[in-house]
Parts: sequence; structure tokens; C-alpha cells
Amino acid sequence: MQRCVDVQIGGDTAFGCLNEKLRREVDKVNPTLNLPPIDARSSDVRVGIGNEAAVRQQLGSNYGRTITPFRPPSISNVLPHR
Repeated sequence: MQRCVDVQIGGDTAFGCLNEKLRREVDKVNPTLNLPPIDARSSDVRVGIGNEAAVRQQLGSNYGRTITPFRPPSISNVLPHR
């Protein structure tokens, strides 16, 4: 059994027992993950930016010329002659 101490110094009170109990409850619901931070070597997808292959696919023949994606001309519906 762990012992915890609640301390009062002057007008300040430290609730060690209550804080520890609440921390354990929070850790049960939302455990901390031991993940490395995002750095310059992180993948584009992880950082949240688009990668070059995806941008090339989206822009098509406009890649390197404009930021407007390439859209092929629309096909007009022509009714056949009767």
C-alpha cells in the first residue's frame, strides 16, 4: 500500500493523494504513448503535407506550371441523329 501526503504550508495546500489518484484514473483512460517527436526526417504523410508524387498526380500536365489542377475538357452530350 502506498502512502501519500497532503501538505499545507501557510495558505497553500498540496493535495498529493488526490493528484496521484486522479493521475492514475486519467492514465487508465488515456495512456501516454512513447512516440518520438516529429522531426525533419519524418515522412510527409506523418507531418501532414502532400508528397511530390501525390501533387504530380493531382496537377497532371499542369505540374510545374500552375497550382490549378489539370482538368480534361468536358464532353458535350450530343444526341444522335434520327
